[in-house]
Amino acid sequence: MTECMKTECPVCGPSSRTFVGECHALPVVRCDVCHLMFVGECSTVDETEEFFRTEHVDAPETTQLHYVSYRRDSLQREAAIVRRLVPDGGRLLDVGTASGYFLKEFQGIEGWDVEGVEPSAVSTDFARDHFGLNVRQGYLTEQNHGAETFDVVTSLDAFNCHRTPNDDLAEIFRILKPGALFAVEIPGQSYRLLTGSGLFCRLFFGVPLRLNAGVNFYFYTTSALVAMACRVGFEAIESHPEAMPSHGSLPARLIKGAYFHATSLLYRMTSGRIHYAPKEFLIFRKPISAVTGSTTVDASRLQDRRVA
Repeated sequence: MTECMKTECPVCGPSSRTFVGECHALPVVRCDVCHLMFVGECSTVDETEEFFRTEHVDAPETTQLHYVSYRRDSLQREAAIVRRLVPDGGRLLDVGTASGYFLKEFQGIEGWDVEGVEPSAVSTDFARDHFGLNVRQGYLTEQNHGAETFDVVTSLDAFNCHRTPNDDLAEIFRILKPGALFAVEIPGQSYRLLTGSGLFCRLFFGVPLRLNAGVNFYFYTTSALVAMACRVGFEAIESHPEAMPSHGSLPARLIKGAYFHATSLLYRMTSGRIHYAPKEFLIFRKPISAVTGSTTVDASRLQDRRVA
C-alpha cells in the first residue's frame, strides 16, 4: 500500500468512530451515530479500483468456482424475484457482474435486454465467452449511460466493495427510469459478526476479525443502506433473506443450509426485524415523481414477500 486515506461514514459523514479491530492490517471502525462498520483507513480509490481490475480474480476457474458453482442457487432465487416484480421485462444492468450467471437467467425470456459492467478482466471475458453476454469491463461511472435508461439495476454481493457508495447510488438513481427498480444483495452484518469476530473467530481461524477487509469496505446494516438509498430518492419496497455461497464438505453444506432455513423463517416471521440470515436482498424503487433529500427512514417497514 503506497498511500492511505481516511474514510468517513457514508451515512453520517465525519462523525466520531470506535475502533472494532484489525483485519488484513486495516482498521475496522464503527460509527458512533448510526453504528455502521467500515474500513476506517485504506488505500486510495484508484489503487482499489486497479486491484479489482487486475488482481482480485486470477483465473477463469476462480470465476467458475466462486461465482457460478457456489452462487447458483442464490442467483436463481434473486433472478426469479426480479422477473416477478417486472413481469413484462425491460432493460437490466447488473453492476459487478462477475461470472454473468445472474444475467444468464434472463436470456431467451421475451422482453428482457440485459447487460453488465464488471471491473475484473478475467470475469468479464468469462461472462462473454461462457454465456455470450454483453458485459463491459470497468466501473459504472465510466460507462456514461444516459439518464433514465434502465428498468432495473442490480448489484449482487458487490456493493460492499464500492469505495464511493453514495456517488454510485446517485448514478444508479440517475440512469433508472421513473418507477424502475434497484435490487441489491448485501451480507448480513449480524451474521458476519457472529462468524467473523469474537471467540469463535479466534478459535477456528486464529484471528480477531475475519471480514475480508480490503475487498469489503462497508459492512452495511439494513437501516444504513436504506437511509443512503432514500437520501438520493429511492423508496424501499421489499426485502428477502439470502444464503451464503454453497461450498465446503457435505456436512458443512448441510449445516449452512439448516442455518439459512432457520434464520429465513425467523426473518419472515418478524418481517426482517430479527435478521441473522447470511445475506439480504433489498428492493428499491425510483418513484414516478422523485424527491431527493429525505433522511427519515424506518427500515423495519420493509416487508418480505415469498417467491412463488
